[in-house]
Amino acid sequence: MQPIRLTSLPVPMFRYGFAVSLRLCQNNPISRCLSAILVCSMLASPCLALAEGSLGEGKGLFSQSVSDRGLITLASSNTQSTELGFHLSGVEIRFPDQGAKISGAGFQLYGTAEDDVAVKEVLLHLTLPSGAMLERQATYRADSRTWQVDTGPFTGESAGTVRAVVQAMNQNLNVAEARLTLALIDDVTPPAIEILSHQEGDRVPTGGFLISGRVTDDTLMPVLTARVSGGGLVTAEERSVEVAPASGRWSLMIAPDEAFSASPITLTLMARDGAGNSARQTVQLNPTDDERQAWHVLQRTSFGAAPGQVKAVAQDGVREFLRSQLPPGSVEDSAFEQRQAGWLDAGGYVATDLLRHAVYSRRQLQEVMAWFWDNHFSTDYGRHGRGEYEQQERAAFLDHALGRFRDLLGISARSPAMLITLDGVNNRKGAANENYARELMELHTLGIAGGYTQQDVVEVARAFTGWTVKERRFLFDAARHDAGEKQVLGGTLPAGNGIEDGEAVLNRLARHPSTARYICSKLVTLFVDDQPMEGLVQQCVTEFLAQADTPDQMVRVLWAILDSTEFLGAAHRGRKLKTPLEFLVGAARNLGLETNGDDLALEMKRLGMDPYSCAVPTGYAETGDAWLSSGLLLARMSFLDRLLSGDAAAESSNVDLLGQMQAAGLETAEGVAGRMLEMALGPTATRGLRDFGVNILTEGGSSPYLSWAPDAEARLRRLGKAILGLPAYQYQ
Repeated sequence: MQPIRLTSLPVPMFRYGFAVSLRLCQNNPISRCLSAILVCSMLASPCLALAEGSLGEGKGLFSQSVSDRGLITLASSNTQSTELGFHLSGVEIRFPDQGAKISGAGFQLYGTAEDDVAVKEVLLHLTLPSGAMLERQATYRADSRTWQVDTGPFTGESAGTVRAVVQAMNQNLNVAEARLTLALIDDVTPPAIEILSHQEGDRVPTGGFLISGRVTDDTLMPVLTARVSGGGLVTAEERSVEVAPASGRWSLMIAPDEAFSASPITLTLMARDGAGNSARQTVQLNPTDDERQAWHVLQRTSFGAAPGQVKAVAQDGVREFLRSQLPPGSVEDSAFEQRQAGWLDAGGYVATDLLRHAVYSRRQLQEVMAWFWDNHFSTDYGRHGRGEYEQQERAAFLDHALGRFRDLLGISARSPAMLITLDGVNNRKGAANENYARELMELHTLGIAGGYTQQDVVEVARAFTGWTVKERRFLFDAARHDAGEKQVLGGTLPAGNGIEDGEAVLNRLARHPSTARYICSKLVTLFVDDQPMEGLVQQCVTEFLAQADTPDQMVRVLWAILDSTEFLGAAHRGRKLKTPLEFLVGAARNLGLETNGDDLALEMKRLGMDPYSCAVPTGYAETGDAWLSSGLLLARMSFLDRLLSGDAAAESSNVDLLGQMQAAGLETAEGVAGRMLEMALGPTATRGLRDFGVNILTEGGSSPYLSWAPDAEARLRRLGKAILGLPAYQYQ
């Protein structure tokens, strides 16, 4: 069949059909053409042609039905083809299921509709048992390609079959339809309410928490309401609870204005179906500080809580968790070891290995301390340019992170990264370089007010002459060593020694009271507060000096801090601004990120905290004032935008938020928003944050969140960006 060329604008368009003026020409030496009118109806699939022209021998002809798809091309009469968008719309009913039972109160239908250009409208046609027919226009949302329609009640209808036809129409009035048969019944059975997440008397947080369950009924969509009282609430909270249409799953985030008291919380649930049958269930829950304390402990002793970890730590007790992390070898970490086996190399950046460990290892306190020492003994990759120097140093710090400080000091002193960064390789007899000697006492041990003098700097520099690097390894070159007598910190290093001079200096510094105070002040700052409290520092100092020769010295020092009232109490919670490393790795752990670490290393540079590349020997600051600026906070928001915008499947870091919600059985806006708040903020969310999350997810209540909709993952990512961008998330 020859192409049909469009020679005029379409003639009258009707609600259920159209007519087009056509000209059909044979492509042969003797041009023969046919003028035709093509009449198409939306009510029947074939089109009919009325033809007159040279092919029709001058006679008016009535054609056979033109019904074969693909034989007709519509185009303008000029040389350029014009798409008219005659592809049929597609429509699907996602709820209810075929054969579902309904009551006379009516029900709602949900589904999807899409077209290659645009969906004009979606209509519902109902045929009731009496034969009556109803038409309802659905609400269609082009951004999510979803529709929703409420049938309204079926007043006076008897039991029987209800037939539903949903039609989706595009702008050229092409129609696609989906059909459904339902059973209208006389409903006398009340709904059943199940609470699946909690039991009578359970302990719950003093902050917001999620409670979930299911409502079942022999007909569709019972209505669920909740009343929350007690827990120090001034007035009871009463509101409706969204129920997922297909599964009957519901979730309620019970949240205080600030914090619940220790008095019991009473939750009363009432379900009512369309026929007026109702059911009621009540549960009493006991608020405690357990989960808030567990959240705080995880915030400070790890790089962030992994999904589900807070409840587990609260159940076992925070002291038991801390004991399990001290020493780290007792923590089973085979899942991380399997991940390591899957990574074929160390990554494209020096920091990749650090970030892989920080995100995935279960030995989190060891990882936190390994980074603390790496940053404390700061070296600069830019000074030496060899990634293996930093990796070797990190591996040694990781092995000894909770061991003896003297061993850590020795690792740093012999590290090629340190020897090059602070010019130790240029330190030789007769031309002593003082850079390492000064930073060793000022930054690594005694502190700037630790009691050393300039003469001590000169003498310590002489003690380390000959400590150098050869063939990428530490080497003591005796020929370059100053073997004369030295006076260091009020003591004498006798003449004639070699490498022993440097080792003797390290021994003396590792046991010095000023070193104990300096290191303990930094540890209290790291774990408790940017303003270290004197009493706790002194307890730490006492333990530091008493355990100086024990192989687990730092385990005992840390226990003095972590078992303290200052650390475990509530006074210092949420007061420390996260460093960029804590923010980035925390987001990865909170959201369940899948990553090989490379792109996170690049993000660390963008956040202003490139590991192993701090240009000053002080290392990166642990206090919040160094990281609190509009530019640095904007960089955090930009990171979240890159992490959670668009489709991350093609990126090396990917988070499947929708998959996590589905695995947890969370389908409603409140359930999903509540879980996202729990993941990011732990058991600290308030009523205001709950409402904030639901509004983000439902676009201010104007567009319902549908877990099966094409835009569900995109909505979750927007919610994630909004929550992780909150001021509350920047602190720990």
